[in-house]
Amino acid sequence: MISQLRGKVASIERDAIVLDVGGIGFSVSVTSGTRATLGRIGEEVRLFTAMVIRDDCVNLYGFESVEEREFFHMLCEVKGIGPKTALSILSSLSPETLSMAISSGDIAMLATAPGVGKRTAERLAVELKGKVGQFISDEFIERGASANADSTAAQDAISALVSLGYLPVEAERAVAAAVAAGYSDDASAIIRAALSRMSRAE
Repeated sequence: MISQLRGKVASIERDAIVLDVGGIGFSVSVTSGTRATLGRIGEEVRLFTAMVIRDDCVNLYGFESVEEREFFHMLCEVKGIGPKTALSILSSLSPETLSMAISSGDIAMLATAPGVGKRTAERLAVELKGKVGQFISDEFIERGASANADSTAAQDAISALVSLGYLPVEAERAVAAAVAAGYSDDASAIIRAALSRMSRAE
């Protein structure tokens, strides 16, 4: 069982990357958020992986954290959700956002994820409620409160990026990286920095 890989990014595709590990290229399906944080081709990265073995193929799914991988496994245990759908859900909503939606029974939020209809969203809320608390950190709650209070520029930047066609989770991570780099007061500057980061990952 391959549980993690460390190597250089050989190529970046829409929903997968090829990771060069000692001269061997591993094709790893990744979430859009993970893909956006990889950096340039040739840079060394580490991915926590889940290996799914089927009768006709072996697939690797990669994540930037152990927690995201654990959430992937948990999603796959829900009836009607396979690895591809689980990856699609995590590409649309971060584990913490998913956890908040599941804990609060926010069916509408869960149903915004690709491949998740109302019935599947209801199953997620019922089957995973009580199992997701570990994924909601105090920092996430405080960050959300802080964002509502004084991060209008960041929120405007996220909204602008989503309107340009980026997924919310991609926009949130790129904006968070831009803010951490010092672009915090001006939405235009945040957008430019976020777009620069995402363009390097494409």
